[in-house]
Amino acid sequence: MRVQIGKMLLYGILSAIFYIVVPLILFDVIASLGYMTFSQEFKISIIIFGIIGVIISMLRHLFPKDSAANRVVALGATLFSGIYLFYMFGGFTPGVSLGTYAIAFGPIQALLGLQLIAWLLLASSGIRALQYLVEAIELRKKKEYNITVRRQFKLSKVFKVFGTIMSLAMLGYFGTLVYSGLNLGFDIDDNFTVGHDPGVTPLDPSDDTINITMSFDVSNQGIYAIYNVYIDVTFFVVSSTNNSVLPVGTTIGESLNNYYSTFHSFTVTPDNNVTVNIDPSWAEAFITTSAGLAFQITFSTLYAGILVDLNITISPVGWTAIL
Repeated sequence: MRVQIGKMLLYGILSAIFYIVVPLILFDVIASLGYMTFSQEFKISIIIFGIIGVIISMLRHLFPKDSAANRVVALGATLFSGIYLFYMFGGFTPGVSLGTYAIAFGPIQALLGLQLIAWLLLASSGIRALQYLVEAIELRKKKEYNITVRRQFKLSKVFKVFGTIMSLAMLGYFGTLVYSGLNLGFDIDDNFTVGHDPGVTPLDPSDDTINITMSFDVSNQGIYAIYNVYIDVTFFVVSSTNNSVLPVGTTIGESLNNYYSTFHSFTVTPDNNVTVNIDPSWAEAFITTSAGLAFQITFSTLYAGILVDLNITISPVGWTAIL
Protein backbone atom coordinates (compact mmCIF):
# COMPACT_ATOMS: atom_id res chain seq x y z
CA MET A 1 0.00 0.00 0.00
CA ARG A 2 1.36 3.42 -0.98
CA VAL A 3 2.11 5.78 1.94
CA GLN A 4 1.90 9.57 1.81
CA ILE A 5 4.90 11.05 3.63
CA GLY A 6 4.37 14.62 2.40
CA LYS A 7 0.69 14.68 3.30
CA MET A 8 1.48 13.11 6.68
CA LEU A 9 4.00 15.87 7.52
CA LEU A 10 1.62 18.62 6.37
CA TYR A 11 -1.24 17.41 8.54
CA GLY A 12 1.18 16.85 11.43
CA ILE A 13 2.09 20.54 11.32
CA LEU A 14 -1.57 21.60 11.05
CA SER A 15 -2.51 19.34 13.97
CA ALA A 16 0.30 20.77 16.11
CA ILE A 17 -1.07 24.25 15.46
CA PHE A 18 -4.64 23.17 16.28
CA TYR A 19 -3.92 20.97 19.31
CA ILE A 20 -1.03 22.85 20.93
CA VAL A 21 -0.13 26.29 19.56
CA VAL A 22 -3.61 27.84 19.32
CA PRO A 23 -4.81 26.69 22.80
CA LEU A 24 -1.62 27.87 24.52
CA ILE A 25 -1.74 31.27 22.80
CA LEU A 26 -5.44 31.59 23.67
CA PHE A 27 -4.74 30.71 27.31
CA ASP A 28 -2.02 33.38 27.53
CA VAL A 29 -4.24 36.04 25.93
CA ILE A 30 -7.14 35.29 28.30
CA ALA A 31 -4.81 35.26 31.31
CA SER A 32 -3.19 38.56 30.28
CA LEU A 33 -6.64 40.17 30.13
CA GLY A 34 -7.26 39.01 33.70
CA TYR A 35 -10.39 37.03 32.89
CA MET A 36 -9.13 33.57 33.78
CA THR A 37 -5.99 31.79 34.96
CA PHE A 38 -4.77 28.37 33.84
CA SER A 39 -2.59 26.14 35.99
CA GLN A 40 0.76 24.89 34.74
CA GLU A 41 -0.52 21.32 35.14
CA PHE A 42 -3.44 22.07 32.81
CA LYS A 43 -1.10 23.54 30.17
CA ILE A 44 1.21 20.52 30.40
CA SER A 45 -1.80 18.22 29.99
CA ILE A 46 -2.83 20.11 26.85
CA ILE A 47 0.70 19.71 25.45
CA ILE A 48 0.65 15.95 26.16
CA PHE A 49 -2.82 15.60 24.62
CA GLY A 50 -1.61 17.68 21.69
CA ILE A 51 1.43 15.50 21.02
CA ILE A 52 -0.75 12.39 21.00
CA GLY A 53 -3.19 14.13 18.66
CA VAL A 54 -0.39 15.09 16.27
CA ILE A 55 0.87 11.51 16.14
CA ILE A 56 -2.61 10.13 15.47
CA SER A 57 -3.25 12.73 12.77
CA MET A 58 0.03 11.92 11.05
CA LEU A 59 -0.77 8.20 11.09
CA ARG A 60 -4.23 8.90 9.67
CA HIS A 61 -2.83 10.75 6.66
CA LEU A 62 0.00 8.29 6.11
CA PHE A 63 -2.39 5.98 4.26
CA PRO A 64 -4.62 6.79 1.25
CA LYS A 65 -8.14 7.92 2.09
CA ASP A 66 -9.74 4.97 0.28
CA SER A 67 -7.90 2.40 2.41
CA ALA A 68 -9.22 0.51 5.42
CA ALA A 69 -6.09 1.52 7.39
CA ASN A 70 -6.93 5.20 6.88
CA ARG A 71 -10.48 4.68 8.12
CA VAL A 72 -9.31 2.75 11.22
CA VAL A 73 -6.88 5.50 12.19
CA ALA A 74 -9.58 8.12 11.39
CA LEU A 75 -11.83 6.30 13.85
CA GLY A 76 -9.18 6.60 16.57
CA ALA A 77 -8.41 10.22 15.67
CA THR A 78 -12.07 11.22 15.88
CA LEU A 79 -12.57 9.53 19.24
CA PHE A 80 -9.38 11.17 20.51
CA SER A 81 -10.50 14.64 19.36
CA GLY A 82 -13.77 14.13 21.23
CA ILE A 83 -11.93 13.15 24.40
CA TYR A 84 -9.54 16.10 23.93
CA LEU A 85 -12.42 18.60 23.67
CA PHE A 86 -14.17 16.89 26.58
CA TYR A 87 -11.05 17.47 28.65
CA MET A 88 -10.77 21.08 27.43
CA PHE A 89 -14.21 21.79 28.85
CA GLY A 90 -13.29 20.27 32.21
CA GLY A 91 -14.88 16.87 31.70
CA PHE A 92 -12.21 15.03 33.69
CA THR A 93 -11.62 17.66 36.38
CA PRO A 94 -11.87 15.87 39.76
CA GLY A 95 -13.66 17.31 42.75
CA VAL A 96 -15.76 19.93 40.92
CA SER A 97 -18.95 20.00 38.88
CA LEU A 98 -18.34 18.62 35.41
CA GLY A 99 -16.92 21.29 33.13
CA THR A 100 -16.72 24.13 35.65
CA TYR A 101 -14.76 27.20 34.59
CA ALA A 102 -14.11 30.30 36.70
CA ILE A 103 -14.03 33.70 34.99
CA ALA A 104 -13.39 37.12 36.58
CA PHE A 105 -14.45 40.54 35.28
CA GLY A 106 -13.39 43.11 37.86
CA PRO A 107 -15.87 42.81 40.77
CA ILE A 108 -17.73 40.00 38.97
CA GLN A 109 -16.73 36.34 39.23
CA ALA A 110 -18.57 33.65 37.31
CA LEU A 111 -18.53 29.87 37.55
CA LEU A 112 -19.76 28.18 34.38
CA GLY A 113 -20.84 24.54 34.34
CA LEU A 114 -20.20 23.59 30.72
CA GLN A 115 -21.14 19.93 30.99
CA LEU A 116 -23.75 20.18 28.23
CA ILE A 117 -21.15 21.48 25.77
CA ALA A 118 -18.64 18.83 26.85
CA TRP A 119 -21.11 16.00 26.28
CA LEU A 120 -22.37 17.43 22.97
CA LEU A 121 -18.83 17.57 21.61
CA LEU A 122 -18.13 14.03 22.80
CA ALA A 123 -21.41 12.74 21.29
CA SER A 124 -20.66 14.46 17.97
CA SER A 125 -17.26 12.75 17.85
CA GLY A 126 -18.91 9.41 18.64
CA ILE A 127 -21.33 9.74 15.70
CA ARG A 128 -18.53 10.61 13.28
CA ALA A 129 -16.48 7.70 14.65
CA LEU A 130 -19.32 5.32 13.77
CA GLN A 131 -19.11 6.56 10.17
CA TYR A 132 -15.41 5.70 10.01
CA LEU A 133 -16.00 2.34 11.67
CA VAL A 134 -18.54 1.31 9.04
CA GLU A 135 -16.33 2.63 6.22
CA ALA A 136 -13.36 0.62 7.57
CA ILE A 137 -15.45 -2.57 7.61
CA GLU A 138 -16.77 -1.87 4.11
CA LEU A 139 -13.28 -1.29 2.70
CA ARG A 140 -11.88 -4.29 4.54
CA LYS A 141 -14.57 -6.68 3.31
CA LYS A 142 -15.12 -4.86 0.01
CA LYS A 143 -18.84 -4.87 0.75
CA GLU A 144 -21.33 -2.05 1.29
CA TYR A 145 -23.81 -2.06 4.19
CA ASN A 146 -27.15 -0.42 3.46
CA ILE A 147 -30.39 0.37 5.23
CA THR A 148 -33.75 0.83 3.56
CA VAL A 149 -36.34 3.44 4.55
CA ARG A 150 -38.52 3.80 1.42
CA ARG A 151 -35.22 3.86 -0.45
CA GLN A 152 -31.78 2.37 0.08
CA PHE A 153 -29.06 4.32 1.89
CA LYS A 154 -25.42 3.48 2.45
CA LEU A 155 -24.97 2.99 6.21
CA SER A 156 -21.76 5.03 6.46
CA LYS A 157 -23.47 7.91 4.63
CA VAL A 158 -26.30 7.86 7.17
CA PHE A 159 -23.82 8.36 10.03
CA LYS A 160 -22.08 11.08 8.01
CA VAL A 161 -25.37 12.94 7.51
CA PHE A 162 -26.24 12.64 11.22
CA GLY A 163 -22.78 13.88 12.14
CA THR A 164 -23.10 16.86 9.80
CA ILE A 165 -26.55 17.72 11.15
CA MET A 166 -25.28 17.57 14.72
CA SER A 167 -22.26 19.74 13.87
CA LEU A 168 -24.51 22.35 12.27
CA ALA A 169 -26.87 22.23 15.26
CA MET A 170 -23.94 22.77 17.63
CA LEU A 171 -22.70 25.72 15.58
CA GLY A 172 -26.19 27.21 15.79
CA TYR A 173 -26.28 26.58 19.53
CA PHE A 174 -22.89 28.25 20.08
CA GLY A 175 -23.88 31.22 17.93
CA THR A 176 -27.18 31.80 19.72
CA LEU A 177 -25.46 31.25 23.07
CA VAL A 178 -22.92 34.01 22.38
CA TYR A 179 -25.61 36.35 21.05
CA SER A 180 -27.87 35.71 24.03
CA GLY A 181 -25.07 36.08 26.57
CA LEU A 182 -24.13 39.48 25.14
CA ASN A 183 -27.73 40.62 25.51
CA LEU A 184 -28.18 39.91 29.20
CA GLY A 185 -28.32 42.70 31.76
CA PHE A 186 -28.38 42.72 35.58
CA ASP A 187 -28.79 46.24 37.02
CA ILE A 188 -28.77 46.91 40.77
CA ASP A 189 -30.47 50.06 42.04
CA ASP A 190 -28.04 52.31 43.90
CA ASN A 191 -30.74 53.37 46.36
CA PHE A 192 -31.53 50.93 49.15
CA THR A 193 -34.65 50.99 51.30
CA VAL A 194 -34.10 50.78 55.06
CA GLY A 195 -36.74 49.22 57.29
CA HIS A 196 -36.31 50.12 60.97
CA ASP A 197 -38.53 49.01 63.84
CA PRO A 198 -37.57 50.87 67.06
CA GLY A 199 -39.29 48.26 69.22
CA VAL A 200 -41.12 49.12 72.46
CA THR A 201 -38.42 51.58 73.62
CA PRO A 202 -37.73 54.03 70.75
CA LEU A 203 -34.77 55.65 72.50
CA ASP A 204 -33.09 52.32 73.36
CA PRO A 205 -31.66 50.57 70.27
CA SER A 206 -31.13 47.26 72.06
CA ASP A 207 -34.59 45.96 71.03
CA ASP A 208 -34.59 47.45 67.53
CA THR A 209 -34.81 45.41 64.34
CA ILE A 210 -33.58 46.61 60.97
CA ASN A 211 -33.47 45.39 57.39
CA ILE A 212 -32.28 46.68 54.02
CA THR A 213 -34.10 46.03 50.75
CA MET A 214 -32.21 46.12 47.49
CA SER A 215 -33.89 46.31 44.09
CA PHE A 216 -32.60 44.99 40.77
CA ASP A 217 -33.71 44.78 37.15
CA VAL A 218 -33.11 41.81 34.84
CA SER A 219 -32.95 42.43 31.09
CA ASN A 220 -33.00 39.25 29.03
CA GLN A 221 -32.94 40.20 25.36
CA GLY A 222 -31.46 36.85 24.40
CA ILE A 223 -33.09 33.83 22.82
CA TYR A 224 -33.06 31.63 25.92
CA ALA A 225 -35.10 32.05 29.09
CA ILE A 226 -33.35 32.16 32.47
CA TYR A 227 -34.64 29.35 34.70
CA ASN A 228 -34.46 28.50 38.40
CA VAL A 229 -32.73 31.63 39.66
CA TYR A 230 -31.47 31.63 43.25
CA ILE A 231 -30.10 34.87 44.68
CA ASP A 232 -28.13 35.14 47.92
CA VAL A 233 -27.14 38.52 49.37
CA THR A 234 -24.65 38.99 52.21
CA PHE A 235 -23.55 42.26 53.89
CA PHE A 236 -19.99 42.72 55.24
CA VAL A 237 -18.39 45.61 57.10
CA VAL A 238 -15.34 46.97 55.24
CA SER A 239 -14.81 50.15 57.27
CA SER A 240 -16.17 51.39 60.60
CA THR A 241 -16.16 54.60 62.62
CA ASN A 242 -16.05 52.48 65.78
CA ASN A 243 -14.17 49.25 65.15
CA SER A 244 -14.62 48.03 68.73
CA VAL A 245 -18.41 48.16 68.38
CA LEU A 246 -18.76 47.19 64.69
CA PRO A 247 -15.52 45.45 63.63
CA VAL A 248 -14.32 45.38 60.04
CA GLY A 249 -14.97 42.00 58.44
CA THR A 250 -18.19 41.35 60.35
CA THR A 251 -21.03 39.68 58.45
CA ILE A 252 -24.00 41.68 59.66
CA GLY A 253 -26.81 40.19 57.61
CA GLU A 254 -27.76 37.85 54.80
CA SER A 255 -30.72 36.73 52.74
CA LEU A 256 -30.39 33.27 51.22
CA ASN A 257 -32.25 31.21 48.59
CA ASN A 258 -34.42 33.95 47.11
CA TYR A 259 -36.07 32.06 44.25
CA TYR A 260 -37.31 33.31 40.88
CA SER A 261 -38.69 30.66 38.54
CA THR A 262 -38.20 32.30 35.12
CA PHE A 263 -37.00 35.46 33.43
CA HIS A 264 -38.39 35.04 29.92
CA SER A 265 -36.48 35.82 26.73
CA PHE A 266 -36.86 39.26 25.10
CA THR A 267 -38.22 40.77 28.31
CA VAL A 268 -37.17 43.27 30.97
CA THR A 269 -38.21 42.42 34.52
CA PRO A 270 -37.80 45.53 36.70
CA ASP A 271 -38.01 46.15 40.44
CA ASN A 272 -37.20 42.71 41.82
CA ASN A 273 -36.60 43.00 45.56
CA VAL A 274 -34.42 41.16 48.05
CA THR A 275 -34.66 42.06 51.74
CA VAL A 276 -31.70 41.43 54.02
CA ASN A 277 -32.44 41.22 57.73
CA ILE A 278 -29.62 42.53 59.89
CA ASP A 279 -28.41 39.97 62.43
CA PRO A 280 -30.10 40.86 65.77
CA SER A 281 -26.77 40.46 67.60
CA TRP A 282 -25.33 43.27 65.43
CA ALA A 283 -28.48 45.38 65.01
CA GLU A 284 -27.69 47.82 67.83
CA ALA A 285 -24.09 48.33 66.68
CA PHE A 286 -25.26 48.80 63.11
CA ILE A 287 -27.90 51.36 64.07
CA THR A 288 -25.48 53.44 66.14
CA THR A 289 -22.32 53.22 63.99
CA SER A 290 -21.54 54.66 60.57
CA ALA A 291 -19.72 52.24 58.34
CA GLY A 292 -18.75 51.19 54.83
CA LEU A 293 -20.41 48.00 53.61
CA ALA A 294 -19.72 45.41 50.95
CA PHE A 295 -22.65 43.64 49.34
CA GLN A 296 -21.85 40.17 48.00
CA ILE A 297 -24.51 38.91 45.61
CA THR A 298 -24.61 35.33 44.29
CA PHE A 299 -26.80 34.71 41.26
CA SER A 300 -27.23 30.98 40.48
CA THR A 301 -29.21 29.84 37.46
CA LEU A 302 -29.54 27.50 34.49
CA TYR A 303 -29.15 29.31 31.17
CA ALA A 304 -29.23 27.55 27.79
CA GLY A 305 -28.18 24.31 29.46
CA ILE A 306 -25.25 25.97 31.24
CA LEU A 307 -25.06 26.17 35.02
CA VAL A 308 -24.06 29.70 36.04
CA ASP A 309 -22.93 30.94 39.45
CA LEU A 310 -22.40 34.70 39.18
CA ASN A 311 -20.79 36.47 42.15
CA ILE A 312 -20.90 40.26 42.31
CA THR A 313 -19.26 42.35 45.04
CA ILE A 314 -20.38 45.96 45.47
CA SER A 315 -18.08 47.95 47.72
CA PRO A 316 -17.91 50.28 49.46
CA VAL A 317 -21.51 51.29 50.14
CA GLY A 318 -21.81 54.08 52.70
CA TRP A 319 -23.98 53.57 55.79
CA THR A 320 -24.89 56.43 58.14
CA ALA A 321 -25.87 55.64 61.73
CA ILE A 322 -29.54 56.16 62.52
CA LEU A 323 -28.96 57.04 66.20
